[in-house]
Amino acid sequence: MVPTEYVLIGGVVAVLAFLWTLHRDMRSLSDRVSRLEGLLEGLRDAVTGRTTTN
Repeated sequence: MVPTEYVLIGGVVAVLAFLWTLHRDMRSLSDRVSRLEGLLEGLRDAVTGRTTTN
């Protein structure tokens, strides 16, 4: 029989690992969305003939 404390510690570690992985995945998704926004802005400017004034 496994002591309850070990089960609790294992559960907490599993939840923390899941949250860390979720955080990393969301950061990666944010970077991808930012790149996609830049590409779409460039495409929009190319289609409409606009020039960027940065």
